[in-house]
Amino acid sequence: MKILLLEDEEVLCRNIEKFLTIKGHQVDSYGDGGVLLDEANLFEYDFFIFDINVPDVDGFELLTYIKDKKIETPLIFISAMVGIEEISKGFKLGCSDYLKKPFELEELELRINNIKNSFSAHERIELPGGLVYDFDTKSVYKDGEPLELSKKQSEILYIIMKYNGQVVSFDTIADYAYEDDFRDMHTISSHIRDIRKVIGSETIKNVRGVGYKLAL
Repeated sequence: MKILLLEDEEVLCRNIEKFLTIKGHQVDSYGDGGVLLDEANLFEYDFFIFDINVPDVDGFELLTYIKDKKIETPLIFISAMVGIEEISKGFKLGCSDYLKKPFELEELELRINNIKNSFSAHERIELPGGLVYDFDTKSVYKDGEPLELSKKQSEILYIIMKYNGQVVSFDTIADYAYEDDFRDMHTISSHIRDIRKVIGSETIKNVRGVGYKLAL
């Protein structure tokens, strides 16, 4: 899985990153919530591990932002804030679990594995016509050969694939694929038409006035 880690204790951050990397995960780590928001594309990740009391933008504020963006990626809080009020706030905001510091790294792994089993984290998706979508390369393959898509088409297709079976709104597509306040539905629709020419006209369903969903 691709994991986003927020932890401002440098030694703990390095230990978690090293441990999870050994376990086969790709980990991007930050010690500042504001920098994380500026640099990380939250739609890219399969799992979030956030400390709460960090500089600039804290873990609670980040989770609120994530929920506002309709991102359903599971999140574990790791925190020295162990009062029932903080724990309750974390779960009310929508965290998947809350791990009190100090903790064993093996316990963190157990909790990650327990949560991820209830979420659909895909590495590949089989599409009609013998096509295969690969999340690592964000590409569609036929007989082992990648099909040609532009960079923007690949980004739009990725976010639709990531939300496999769920409706992906125009705003979510724009938030992921465009860095500015771009919200031109006609341009996105044009890209979708071109994507359909490559992967099949029935693979992406238009949900009128809302967005698109993968139809398998």
